[in-house]
Amino acid sequence: MSIVLRYLLLAATASSSADAFGLAPAFARRNTVPRASSSLAASDKPLTELCEITKEACDAVAPMLNELYSQIKIGTGTSDTAAFKSDATFFTIADGIVQHMFIEYLFAGNKFHEIVGEEDDSVVNILETPYTVDDLVVPEEFEELITGTLNNVRLLADRIDGEAYKHMTVFVDPIDGTREFATGKGDKVTILVGYNDEEGIPQAGIIYRPLTEPKFWASGALSEGFKDGVLDTPDEPNPKGVLITDGKVSPFIASTIENSGMNRVASLASGNRVLMLIEGKAGAYIRDTGGFAKWDTSGPQAVLQAHGGVMAKLPEFLEDKSMVSYTHLKSKINTDFCKRSVGLTLSNARDKSMFIPGLDSIVTDVHLVKEYSCLQGLVALAPTKMETFYTNAIHSAMNNIRKESPPMYT
Repeated sequence: MSIVLRYLLLAATASSSADAFGLAPAFARRNTVPRASSSLAASDKPLTELCEITKEACDAVAPMLNELYSQIKIGTGTSDTAAFKSDATFFTIADGIVQHMFIEYLFAGNKFHEIVGEEDDSVVNILETPYTVDDLVVPEEFEELITGTLNNVRLLADRIDGEAYKHMTVFVDPIDGTREFATGKGDKVTILVGYNDEEGIPQAGIIYRPLTEPKFWASGALSEGFKDGVLDTPDEPNPKGVLITDGKVSPFIASTIENSGMNRVASLASGNRVLMLIEGKAGAYIRDTGGFAKWDTSGPQAVLQAHGGVMAKLPEFLEDKSMVSYTHLKSKINTDFCKRSVGLTLSNARDKSMFIPGLDSIVTDVHLVKEYSCLQGLVALAPTKMETFYTNAIHSAMNNIRKESPPMYT
């Protein structure tokens, strides 16, 4: 079956008669999040409207992503569709094209104050053939599919109000979990979009898994009482689970889990982890070490909070249970940098040559770290963990072990 025909079939499925009558597919209906009721018209809820348009944009690019995913070639130099980033994560054609479609077309027209994307340095051409992403040439068989997808995204752009969001900064991660995308773990991949106010606090967003069937996702805007989604809920929720990364678990996290009587839950990719919290697959996601950035927290924080959870920086929670957000604004320096508390790593160093393996380097100059690295850890609690009893228990467990196993902020 040709790529274009498969795309048309996928698109037809997405716009089935069930959707036309406002119903989710029968196999997903039991996991559909009920929308918050309101007597206000959609035009009186601009963030809700923005979330709904963004979800449609994710639907529009999903068939293209599925085709790229099904035929992706993995390589370090000879592949047409993949190459290594300098920080050892995969950069794919899909990553660049989705961000380009969102930033240059969906959000075009100076409708937002600023837009920040993970792949801001990418040079994308999808107007003249051969299509290219940086020095990668898009295989010819994808061209018609990409053109059709772009046309659909352009139509959605016309529905975004030109005045309502001029104070907002958008953070976009076109494919969170690029490594997973390129290594066959597509069910962990998400599209992340977050909308932030003048102070850089997330107000609305979406987490969307484009490579699952059905498409699992969640969106929300707490200030408007809006939450929506189709969730992959487990048969047995795990509120005592703590999500851990696929990397090395720090002594602080390991001791906190043991001291609190909770259990480890293996997980991949930042956006996917937050969606797992909303789905009930774990009760908490805690990090002291870095390796994640503000496009990984903007949309997910807004969505988690709309669904009843919380996300914040770790130091303030550790001190007195305060929930303080990262600042999600366009900047040339890291606005959440804290002098003499952050260790320099390969992932947060602005100049990677400054990082020396095996040497513990505490950063005193903000210009040494990337402007969007999250340097102050993370505590994210699922809706089931928002009761005072649970927050007190987690806070107490952290403080019981912090002297022997202090957090390692990177």
